[in-house]
Amino acid sequence: MLTLYKIESGTLAPHAGGLDPIDDFIWIDLNTPSREEELQVESALGIDVPTREEMQEIELSSRLYSEDGATFMTANILSHTDADDVVLSPMTFILHQKRLITVRYTSPRSVTGFVARCSKGGNWSSDLLAIGLIEANIERCADVIERASAELDGLSRSIFLPPEAVTEKPGTNTAKKRKRAKTKSKPRDFQRVLDEIGLKGDLVSKIRDSLVSIQRLLTHYIGQVSSSRSDNAEIASRLKSVSRDVEALREHASFMTQKVNFLLDATLGMINIEQNAIIKIFSVAAVIFLPPTLIASIYGMNFEFMPELNWTFGYPLAIGLMVLSAILPYAFFKRRGWL
Repeated sequence: MLTLYKIESGTLAPHAGGLDPIDDFIWIDLNTPSREEELQVESALGIDVPTREEMQEIELSSRLYSEDGATFMTANILSHTDADDVVLSPMTFILHQKRLITVRYTSPRSVTGFVARCSKGGNWSSDLLAIGLIEANIERCADVIERASAELDGLSRSIFLPPEAVTEKPGTNTAKKRKRAKTKSKPRDFQRVLDEIGLKGDLVSKIRDSLVSIQRLLTHYIGQVSSSRSDNAEIASRLKSVSRDVEALREHASFMTQKVNFLLDATLGMINIEQNAIIKIFSVAAVIFLPPTLIASIYGMNFEFMPELNWTFGYPLAIGLMVLSAILPYAFFKRRGWL
């Protein structure tokens, strides 16, 4: 879809019509364009619009370059950010003769929100529009990081606190939570926790990918502004400010990656502890029943001369010995705190 924007009465307004006259438009947005729309823009501006395959290439020479008097910059943008199944797709910014052209194959909320904000007024230029779109995407990344961070905190509570205590307020005394959990404890669903950690890890990875690509775009953009323009002070200053924001978010995303790895290791450790507890029960049961089994085996042997077989109290004695031999190991394990 081809959408044209021009400045009308101090606001950015969409234009329904063709590209003629091309000088009237400050922003040309190509959202999942057809080949006819690409050819229309290329013919009007004299540039080659990158295809979807070219936008997805990862080498810098294919993402950040200048050609035919235009600057091409591609970054990975997050969309469908309301859930964990975030989509990471490339978006190309083309600056050509005080005009911005964007090429994208998704509809992130950051773009629609930025368009709505521009419609309320402002002093817009192609550079300010490009910076505004980048800032909108960075703000969306920050929102997703905040949500993912809160959800990771919830996962941490579900791993390290008893199930009955997870639903309580975080400020409740932890010792009391654990004491109550000893009286009634529900099994924790570590399979669900592992699934959630995997989704959060994938989400954080996509956030970092997006921030890295935006950081590279800003570095290239700052270099272009500093080397080729005289009125670059305000633009360069704003770009450097945005770059600092991206760097701060990248550090936070790196911390979240470490937390995801920690929670993954902790969950696997908890699963191992539960499995060891189950194996311990079977081991203790085997040891407890081993002496009674030995006594029963002795008196089950088919020897002709066994005095106890003809004794009146032989059977009660054998039963008593088996019970006592089972109680003694149990009492020993209980006293040592192994049960």
